Amino acid sequence: MCRFVAYLGEPLPAAPLVFGGSHSLYQQSWAPKELLRGRMNADGYGVVWYDAGVPRRIAEPRPIWYESDLEKALDSVRSGCVVAALRNATPGQTVDRAGLLPMVYGKWTFVLNGFVPDFHRGHMRSLRSELSDELYGALRGSSDAETLFLLAVGAAEAGASPSEALEQVAKQVAARVGKAEAQLNMVLTDGQRLGVIRSSTVLLTNSLYRAERQAFAPGGVVLASEVTQPEAAWVPVDGHHRMDIDVDGCGEAELVFL
Repeated sequence: MCRFVAYLGEPLPAAPLVFGGSHSLYQQSWAPKELLRGRMNADGYGVVWYDAGVPRRIAEPRPIWYESDLEKALDSVRSGCVVAALRNATPGQTVDRAGLLPMVYGKWTFVLNGFVPDFHRGHMRSLRSELSDELYGALRGSSDAETLFLLAVGAAEAGASPSEALEQVAKQVAARVGKAEAQLNMVLTDGQRLGVIRSSTVLLTNSLYRAERQAFAPGGVVLASEVTQPEAAWVPVDGHHRMDIDVDGCGEAELVFL
């Protein structure tokens, strides 16, 4: 399972979102508290921020604790949309640059905290067949995350809101895997809107929290797979829900697999 933080609102420095707090995303690389699977998040990291509407990305396939200069580099970044993630690769999937999170395509940025079971043998070909020729041609690796990302991009570019696009993808996965467990916490943003879904094909879901207009981010909304600043007022996102967020706040919708 992966860990992530996502912010949308007034521009603020990127470094505190990754390194701030007594349980920072940085610390979650070696000391996560709420993983459903695995013990660490050491299979790569990435940070994306938006600069004049364009996503900029730093990502490496090694533990974030190797990056002694990253905090200083992010100190110089101010953005109204920041997404950062630590990767805990699904067993059997390749650890390479193509699978690093957050992923970027065009104006879109994406994070998956979860997995599709038996993805390569059971579901990759079928799910990827739903991609347009253009999006299929954009594939660079063989991960479940990249596949779900491009499916979501296709849905969003067809007119769905970011969270509606994620719901469509979650339902596609549910239809494929049947009674098997797929964990499907996802984030999709174009830098102006941020969609998030907390869901899975079983009752239990990965953890997800939100904090709005707190001292460490007074001008927006922060989402995190684990609470980073325990002194702030975090609210759990309900399981099997989705929401779209803009600079004025967020609205929720219940997700129901049919």
